[in-house]
Amino acid sequence: MEGRGEPSLRTHGFEQFRLSEEFEPTLIDTWYEDLKAEFADLPPDPYGDPRLNRYRRHSAAVLLPWEGRLHWIPKTHDARHGTVTRYFQGGYNPEHRDLDRWFPAVSQRTESNPLLERIVLFDFAQTWWSERERAAPLHVGVHLIKLSVAEGDGSAVSSPNFLHQDGEPFHFAHLVYKENAVGGTNYVADPACAGAQPGDVPAHRLRATFDLERPLDSYGIHDERVSHHVDPIRRGDGQGPGERAVVLVDITPMTKVV
Repeated sequence: MEGRGEPSLRTHGFEQFRLSEEFEPTLIDTWYEDLKAEFADLPPDPYGDPRLNRYRRHSAAVLLPWEGRLHWIPKTHDARHGTVTRYFQGGYNPEHRDLDRWFPAVSQRTESNPLLERIVLFDFAQTWWSERERAAPLHVGVHLIKLSVAEGDGSAVSSPNFLHQDGEPFHFAHLVYKENAVGGTNYVADPACAGAQPGDVPAHRLRATFDLERPLDSYGIHDERVSHHVDPIRRGDGQGPGERAVVLVDITPMTKVV
């Protein structure tokens, strides 16, 4: 998008992408349905009120910049959830401040899905690092999150439910599907707006408002330069539940602290 007068990750701290136009059709035709199927049985978010209708899995990987491959980090066993992966945001999520969260892991089948790997490598290709950081492994978090309202007039809510930053240098969101769902609008604002609702932000501080509607519609965030938020969803007028399913990817350097 850069060069056409549209916001880019480098110039504005965020950018929208359409990965359905970036990848060869055979890759999508062969592997998209397998990726979508992983969302059918996502467990409820163990750290959220069940009434928030949020479901998720999380795995972590190491990416070697000089190799361009993902190496999935071994899981931990949990008596209740089976295999789990640790996720820690420090103070960036006020709803779970300084809390170690352990989420049910993404299945091995999906971890080995070539489309998922290409999504992560596409994200990596949009990022930039110092020479020191490029000489060290990168930590990649992969989150599968579904907002789903089965019936009635309830809503499904992301966490946190306001403009925020994530704490990782780069964050990407990729729509897998949105079906019979109303809402789910994305907002990008100035960093100082973190903690506020988009409707309470002055217009000059709100940088973008958009919806991800088609499979593999995506956006990227340079975390230190913006805050962001996604609206809750509600069930539409069609048959079946109202659902919005996304793959979230965060990328963080693993340089030695001295």
